[in-house]
Amino acid sequence: MTPIKLLFVEDEADIRTIVEKAVALDPFIEIRTFCSGVEALAALEQYGDPFDIALVNLRLPHMSGIEFHEHMRMMPGYEHVVTTLITAMVRDNEVAAYNRAGITGVIAKPFNAVTLAAELRRIYERHALKNQPSNRENRQSL
Repeated sequence: MTPIKLLFVEDEADIRTIVEKAVALDPFIEIRTFCSGVEALAALEQYGDPFDIALVNLRLPHMSGIEFHEHMRMMPGYEHVVTTLITAMVRDNEVAAYNRAGITGVIAKPFNAVTLAAELRRIYERHALKNQPSNRENRQSL
């Protein structure tokens, strides 16, 4: 089984730690974390690091998770990345606005750490494998 490469952007260190441990429950998900959207975009631009799914906090310093998604989608090779927000703002009208912005999934805070990896896999498989071309084609890893 090919590992799913996850980019995680979260400004709170404790949430980063919990998500890293939760994702480690699935040996076929590899995670790379960043503490801001600015840092993540700079790394993507510098290294062209391939990944399959982005899990992004909605409320980040300097840019929102949606703004990160929009900037990332303008970068060559990242046009089809599956983006999932992690947020407490999950009312129907808010989720509809995320979907209109091209966000693929939403993980509600507080989240269940035991089921988080399975939920991310479900979102990725439902959207990326069925609906979008591979974003790994002709790309190199760090």
